[in-house]
Amino acid sequence: MDKIKILKIIFNLLLITYLTLYFCGMSGYYEYENYQKMTLTEEQIMKFEQDVKDGKEVDVEDYIIKEKTDYNNKIADTGKRISYTISDLVSTLLTKIFGYLEGLIDE
Repeated sequence: MDKIKILKIIFNLLLITYLTLYFCGMSGYYEYENYQKMTLTEEQIMKFEQDVKDGKEVDVEDYIIKEKTDYNNKIADTGKRISYTISDLVSTLLTKIFGYLEGLIDE
């Protein structure tokens, strides 16, 4: 594959990703997810109030919903590796550029 085809593929993937995220935002997906969390919280408040009325022993930990999202997957790992590689390349490139500029200033 030549460079132009590779660039077109990368551009198309980025465009599709952008459009997907844009339409998710416009369709209200994130607002719906937040609404679900709020509803769950209201249910926990009702449960807490009922337990207080019933005279039960109340512990805050019983009413807090802990969300633990695990982002460890192959895509995330690949993204981290790519990010670290780019970071190393940029760092090396900047070190060489500044070394070259330092050489010009010393002369």
